[in-house]
Amino acid sequence: MKRKLILTLKTILFLILLGGVLCTVMLVTERKTSYMKNKDFFEEAKKDHLDVLFLGSSHVINGINPIDLYEDYGITSYNLGGHGSLLKESYWQLIRALDYCKPDYVVVDCFMMDRNYDYIDEMYEETPEEFRQAAISQLHLNMDAYPLSKLKIAAVKDLVHDPDIQKQYLFDFMVYHNRWNELEQKDFQRLTGTSEYNMLMGAEMKHELEGSISYDYEYDTAARLPEHTVCEEYLMKIIDECQRDGIGILVTYLPFAAEPQDIQSANSAGDIAAQYGVPYINMLQMEDIIDPKADLSDPGHLSSTGAKKVTDCIGKWLSENTDLKDHRGDAEFSKWDELSAGYDKEVRDREISYRLLTTQLNMLTLGDVSAALYLTEDSPALQDPWFRHLVSNLTGTDKIEEAGRDHQQYFLLMDRASGNIYEAVGYEPVENMDTSMGQMTYIPIEKKFRLLYLTSDENNNFLYDDDHLEDDVQLITYDNNSGEMLSHIYCESSHNYEIEE
Repeated sequence: MKRKLILTLKTILFLILLGGVLCTVMLVTERKTSYMKNKDFFEEAKKDHLDVLFLGSSHVINGINPIDLYEDYGITSYNLGGHGSLLKESYWQLIRALDYCKPDYVVVDCFMMDRNYDYIDEMYEETPEEFRQAAISQLHLNMDAYPLSKLKIAAVKDLVHDPDIQKQYLFDFMVYHNRWNELEQKDFQRLTGTSEYNMLMGAEMKHELEGSISYDYEYDTAARLPEHTVCEEYLMKIIDECQRDGIGILVTYLPFAAEPQDIQSANSAGDIAAQYGVPYINMLQMEDIIDPKADLSDPGHLSSTGAKKVTDCIGKWLSENTDLKDHRGDAEFSKWDELSAGYDKEVRDREISYRLLTTQLNMLTLGDVSAALYLTEDSPALQDPWFRHLVSNLTGTDKIEEAGRDHQQYFLLMDRASGNIYEAVGYEPVENMDTSMGQMTYIPIEKKFRLLYLTSDENNNFLYDDDHLEDDVQLITYDNNSGEMLSHIYCESSHNYEIEE
């Protein structure tokens, strides 16, 4: 009897140890992207800190920044957008999220509402296999973080047809158990709870730009989808669910370089919103909301500056049309202040220094630092319409166009503390410029020699360095308040605006 008891205890202990080892292996090998994106959702939902949930595709995950929304309006939110997420997945994302919190408002974007198929693993007959595989992989981002439940099983079965593929989401160890060769330090940090995670409440910002984006479509207000789609049906389900639960809803169509089917989708989304009596913001029709050459990271996705503009548009609407609380200054929401400070530092760092001059120039529009820019008369950047546009977007003038047209050197000093902007073309001097560094003077002498100095210190020339005579662009940044110089960037613009570290 005693031996039997000992054997039983040993068996139980072995099974406990085996279970612990398996759990550890599962945690280590699991792809961390879903955990990293959703960690704060579960924590903030538990605290009842989420007033707004954002639903949609990568247009949402890259296009709406909850940290900017909090910093400018005090509204707390979470970005539940997912790469490649159709409205069908947005519906299930909402249903899963409602198991953890009840927001005051839901904002749902309608990109890809023209898609008319039931399962992401089948799509259309003519869909390339790599597209199907990409959709199967992308679904893990929003799915893996949620524990196995009847609700998760229902979602997976509605989104995926193949039973074998369904198992990837219900028992994701099947997919990740062979990741041993890919493991990094962050995989093991999951065990201690110290691994990295998303610091933007689910959003992901794209800072870099693409200079060759066409955005010259003509909006056709009469265009509609030719048939009722699966995604239209799930937009209706999302609205139904919100109205049934007493949750406010805002339907959107975020801006990008749209194609004809997108315009059809946007108009059809407006019809559905009108049918249900819910508000709709169609940003494809709002010509001035973004600058395509500065606010798109690629034809389909907003840059961080574009996301700030779109977030501000939604923030204004929410502040004017709802009674959502302003949580700024409330000690209970101190984490949001910490995340806000962290993101502000990230933005400021990119304004001071970044590996691409074009990105750095565009980030300077956010106004956290002051800057001086100089281009030689033979600079290739002066003959680049996109670069000239970025400078004009920064200054609000077209002075640089004159420099490009006449092949003349160009100088800009933009002092954020005083609000003064000084520009010069050719051999035009600018004296006694008021800046937070003190009064400054700019005097061009010859092609490779020009002066920029504090009026009180003529011996210190900021725009000359023997080691950088061949660089045709110089960018200096300095602190708005103290005048402390933060960076001095030299660049050969013919090298795709790449800045040497």
